Amino acid sequence: MNLQPLPPEPKPRLDSEMVNIISEADKQLNYLDGVFSVLPETHYIPAVLTIIESINSNKIDDEEISLRDFFKDCIGDGSEKANKVLNYTTALHVGKKLIKNVSSSSHIIRSVHKELKTGTDRGEYRKMPIWVGQQKDNLVDARYIPPPHDEIHALMNDLENYVASDISYPVVVNAALIHAQFEMIHPFSERNGLVGRILSVLHLLWKKKLNLPGLQISSQLLKNKLEYFDHLENLERTKNWEAWIKFFIRAVSSATQSTLELIKRIVALEERDYQRIINKEFASSFSLRLFELLLRQPALTIPFITKELGSNKQTANILIKKLLDENILEETTGKQRNRIFVYKDYLNILEA
Repeated sequence: MNLQPLPPEPKPRLDSEMVNIISEADKQLNYLDGVFSVLPETHYIPAVLTIIESINSNKIDDEEISLRDFFKDCIGDGSEKANKVLNYTTALHVGKKLIKNVSSSSHIIRSVHKELKTGTDRGEYRKMPIWVGQQKDNLVDARYIPPPHDEIHALMNDLENYVASDISYPVVVNAALIHAQFEMIHPFSERNGLVGRILSVLHLLWKKKLNLPGLQISSQLLKNKLEYFDHLENLERTKNWEAWIKFFIRAVSSATQSTLELIKRIVALEERDYQRIINKEFASSFSLRLFELLLRQPALTIPFITKELGSNKQTANILIKKLLDENILEETTGKQRNRIFVYKDYLNILEA
């Protein structure tokens, strides 16, 4: 194959439809950035949004774990699937720190991949040919054949130069171009999709469209997974950059709106249940600390509470019973031992 470097030639045409799509996405991103700007980076909302984004990005690559199961796994020793979710959040935060200097974006990309991958070849470009969508080992069945491995370094160097350049496309257009080009290069043996979606968010952060991660872009791409893959797989063959850019920017705009709506629902629930707790006779500094813990970790056990909050078992049991009576918590195992309590209304919002 002959993959051309960015910017595309011929240049994508920014027709009136494209301009309107870009304008709407910019407006929505400005709203979301305004909300993020009043939240400290350590606030629970960006943290939980990043976890949801991670879960959905992994689902696009057929790594299935529910949000509920993830939080339950985090109570104990975790699981392989839960660790993949945590690796994604770590990779995103590592990338966010590194974008302060994008003179070497390949270093950022490799560092992100290192956090996502276990075992060998972490952060290393592939050294063999691969193909996408194959059935068994039949190359004929491949939906997409990335460039040969001996072309990767040159292609990634071109991409690095493009990222660091001051190309006068709107930011969301550049995010679309960079994501697609990276996916077509497919530089790693695996985890390319995860890295590519992280790069999209990092570009918005780097260009100050957002000051915190949490944009639910993977949720929108997951809802339109077949179209998403079709656009990427057909792009090198058709050179239809305009169709890809419009699809991607619409996904960004929809993701921004859904992220804003999710934040509104979370805040409304927090205010409601905070008032329910402080107006009860069991209100105390410990009950409020437990409530804050629930907003970060909405699945708990008694041992987990005593460890995280430094309380004794009796105090934790008493308060858990009060929250069960108030219908804030729900016990999920039906057992007398090793019980797991979940903040059900909160999880229902996060999983919607």
